[in-house]
Amino acid sequence: MATGFGASSITTWLLNRYDRRHPAVDVDKIVKRIEELNEQIDLSTLADKLDGLNNAVIELAYLRIRERHENAMRHGWMHPNEKHVLERLYHAYHSIGGNGTGTQMIDDIRNLPSMPPGGDPTSRMCEEHQESLETY
Repeated sequence: MATGFGASSITTWLLNRYDRRHPAVDVDKIVKRIEELNEQIDLSTLADKLDGLNNAVIELAYLRIRERHENAMRHGWMHPNEKHVLERLYHAYHSIGGNGTGTQMIDDIRNLPSMPPGGDPTSRMCEEHQESLETY
């Protein structure tokens, strides 16, 4: 009997110690707090804001693709690294709802040579850098 009493006392002591360090979670209190927070959030306003942000990102991606497309068409080629960056941008643009205009531009870019005709591949980057400095 003494052994059973000793083990029971140790078990009770350990459980009390555990309970002090790891208090029980009040699920009802957590559920109530979640409901309060849900009442504070206007989901329709949040959805409208997310739609607006999505549309803005689509527009910005389109403008960037168009800008790079115009420069590449003017020069007749595009560096492979630039093509790679535009492919990633186009993929993001298309995945969030960008339309076929961007698709046509990326197809044009894919079909461009990756080296300038008879020139140095760094020359175009330098020209465009100089052009961008002049516009600002």
